Amino acid sequence: MKQHAAEQASLIADRMRGKAERAARLVRDRTRDPVLDKTVQAAAQVWDGAARAGRYAADKTPEPLLEKAGRAATVARGNRTALLLAGAAVMGFVLVRRSRGRRR
Repeated sequence: MKQHAAEQASLIADRMRGKAERAARLVRDRTRDPVLDKTVQAAAQVWDGAARAGRYAADKTPEPLLEKAGRAATVARGNRTALLLAGAAVMGFVLVRRSRGRRR
């Protein structure tokens, strides 16, 4: 059952990745070059701002909290399959709840 759920999660992730790639390709193909250039510039600015904010937050965050966050990130990376399954389960639960709410 666990193996089947992992396979299903992988299949769903592959489908989502494919759809996202197709959507990105469509947007890129239908967008004029000046707009793409401005988008790239804006994205670079946002990226730089986020990097500065991350460095500022890291500088201001107490060391014990940084260590705990690092350990949590390591655990999350080590248990990606479990996290994906949990996320899929939560998403399924939410979708079922929403569909039941609309029938009433």
